[in-house]
Amino acid sequence: MIRPRTFQSLGADSPVFFQGWHPFSTDALAAAFAGAGGVGVIRMPAFPDTEALVRRLAELRKGGQLGLDFRGVLGDFSTRVETAAQDLAAFVMHGSELLPERLEALRAWGLPRVVEVRDEAEALLAEAQGASALLAAEGEGLSERLRRMIRSTNLPCFAPAGAEGEGRSLLSEGAAGLQLKTPAMLREGAADFLASFRKRLAEVLGEPALEDLVDHPAPELPRLRIRNLDIPYPIIQGGMGIGVSWDRLAGNVAHCGCVGIVSAIGTGYRYPEDANSVQGRPLKAENLNSTPALKRILRSALDIADGRGAVGVNILCAINEYERVVRDSVEAGAQLIISGAGLPLALPEYVGDADVALVPIVSSARALKLICKTWQRKFNRLPDAVVLEGPESGGHQGFSLEQCADPAYSLDALLASVIEERDQWGDFPVIAAGGVWDRADIDRLMALGAGGVQMATRFIGTFECDAHQNFKGVILKADKDTIALHGSPVGMPARGVKTALHRRIAEGQAPRIRCISNCVSPCEHGKGAERVGYCIADSLGDAWGGDTESGLFFTGSNGWKLNELVHVRDLIGEITQDFGLTRLQV
Repeated sequence: MIRPRTFQSLGADSPVFFQGWHPFSTDALAAAFAGAGGVGVIRMPAFPDTEALVRRLAELRKGGQLGLDFRGVLGDFSTRVETAAQDLAAFVMHGSELLPERLEALRAWGLPRVVEVRDEAEALLAEAQGASALLAAEGEGLSERLRRMIRSTNLPCFAPAGAEGEGRSLLSEGAAGLQLKTPAMLREGAADFLASFRKRLAEVLGEPALEDLVDHPAPELPRLRIRNLDIPYPIIQGGMGIGVSWDRLAGNVAHCGCVGIVSAIGTGYRYPEDANSVQGRPLKAENLNSTPALKRILRSALDIADGRGAVGVNILCAINEYERVVRDSVEAGAQLIISGAGLPLALPEYVGDADVALVPIVSSARALKLICKTWQRKFNRLPDAVVLEGPESGGHQGFSLEQCADPAYSLDALLASVIEERDQWGDFPVIAAGGVWDRADIDRLMALGAGGVQMATRFIGTFECDAHQNFKGVILKADKDTIALHGSPVGMPARGVKTALHRRIAEGQAPRIRCISNCVSPCEHGKGAERVGYCIADSLGDAWGGDTESGLFFTGSNGWKLNELVHVRDLIGEITQDFGLTRLQV
């Protein structure tokens, strides 16, 4: 049953307003929404610190309704978390995809539950399981889905809204209230149905603070233009393999107006029926980087993107059968190819006349010069963009251990020389990558001349990331000291989380090297793996499968900052400071 105090508006006929965006590093907006008679929502970290949670709730809950968003919790629902929630929260929010034991734990707490659902079937199931209210998930056909939920259940149904017109329409359809997704809805002169709530919010926050929040957004980011692609936001999601960025992540990033990148490595793990295997490992490069699997993944990503943003593929120069994977990507419809881990000097030859943007990854102006000189001389073509990857990135580095620690090789320090070299060849964008975390980083790098940024690690902390939940758990549990550079079979440093695999190697209990997949040429069919104590294909494959004992878990230097799971749409809204992604509403 819904508690009498829960989801009640201040006026008899006025709707309830949920907080739907998180602009601060604190929960100040949640407290303000609650104090103004709305509903504040606190996003729970993946692994809650009970003491910190109790302190947060005690400080924030001074009247009003505060809910706990459990959608991204990976850790145990401890008894102490239960006690804190029961004492200090008005409700809990979770998604429809909840493990049975977790659902039972939340039901046992006795708190009202708001369940995010995507369709009528999920709504009916949530009602049967004792939900107190429903929140329609964002996405296509929202109005129709909301109508079906209202008709088929007896629960109050709330809906997300990013614009006044949309909100008015959803309320007319019967929504009990709105999840406000953008501050623009609360500007001076807000719609009549929002006016009284805005007034109360101004009383809680203070009019200057509210105006600063809703009327003075961050400076608008430029669009990103690469070849014939016009990308609404200048953000590329970096490729992460094995299986961290495949169709679900890349497709959703593109659907939100950015560039989603599918990793071409290890696709045979995704669809084992398309690959010959030995002892659970794809046999040789032709099966590790499976043609039918890559095409299925890329085409699925393009379907999810539905014409928004762009979908590309990241292909390591160092993999065996590189040319074949490039041709597979072109045939599958990749809109751009990003290629590093070596110099992609022959990439234009393999792409031919296909209308595909080519984007090499470099670590120096010298590398860019060699690529441009070679491409122009041999193929009469130049890069459509270039990614400059600094030494704070996850995975393999284009620097020695000493260079990774030298400020002269930092991303900021290298950017000027690469831009200067680019200017000798044209005006294609230079994309800054490696350690890019937030809007402040983007603004700094673009002020230095970057045309956009590539971010990878931030996207591990999303629901849509293709990685196993155990993979996400390893990254979300990591602290600053456990993320380090270590040796790799390819002969260059690689950055990831120190795990049981590294401990076993240090103790002389390294896993047996079999080189079934023959993944990268610098390893020389297992010789590199013997030197460092692990096979990179096997270890990344184990991480894809969620094996925390033998898996290899790559992340950037800022991976320790991840502590929660969010939706891609919300993350991009936070990064761009365009909450509601208004550029996509044209």
